[in-house]
Amino acid sequence: MNDRRRLMMLAPPLLATFWYGSPAFAATTPAEPDPATATTTEPAADTETNGPSGLRPTEPEAAPISQEALRTMGQDERDAVQVVNRFWERNWPRNFPGGYTPPEVRGRYDPANPPMCGDVRLEPGNAYYCPSGDYITWDGDFVKGDPDLEGNTFPYIAIAHEWGHAIQHRTNKLAGPTAKVELQADCLAGATLTGARNEGYLQWETLDEERLLTAIAGIGDDLPETDPGHHGSPEDRIIAFETGEQGVQACMSGR
Repeated sequence: MNDRRRLMMLAPPLLATFWYGSPAFAATTPAEPDPATATTTEPAADTETNGPSGLRPTEPEAAPISQEALRTMGQDERDAVQVVNRFWERNWPRNFPGGYTPPEVRGRYDPANPPMCGDVRLEPGNAYYCPSGDYITWDGDFVKGDPDLEGNTFPYIAIAHEWGHAIQHRTNKLAGPTAKVELQADCLAGATLTGARNEGYLQWETLDEERLLTAIAGIGDDLPETDPGHHGSPEDRIIAFETGEQGVQACMSGR
């Protein structure tokens, strides 16, 4: 894997690196109405496409996204944000006490001038969750992924994983060995995308399970577990995502 495919979650002093790919998805109608914490007017559809199919949610955008951020996003990025936020609006109260508050979604950042996370400047060519600012952001060129291999779905994996870090932050699970933090975020991404499919607002194509597990295996590394750069073997990453298919609580045990 090359540097273009490196996804990072920055939690000073923790710096965790995530190598990833993604499957392909198709649109479907939500199974039930969604609550909305805020309503924005979505801009005209972006002409940029990342693959042969695309999720097209019909409900108002609920995540806190500025109009400026919306204007810079591609359609797949906007759709991925809406799907992931919709899942957590529905499933946070089923799994955790208190109300759900989504992270701020800043969308794309300028790779020539990345934003700050605390006193650390983010790097170009990645996607991040910043705990100190409670926001998610990404390099737009990076999030496109490889349409020939992953269709339009690279944003879904990236955003679901980074949102998983936001959930960890809310549940005091963000600290700890890098591999455990990253594998739990993989698990929460699995819970999110599988849950969205099961709840009827994210349709997977026929080969998506195979594509997804192949992509998850590709993010693993062969470093020893004692190495601070170890993020999980290919087998570990597959197991983490598949564990998430059992639901959110399956990801929270043991952490």
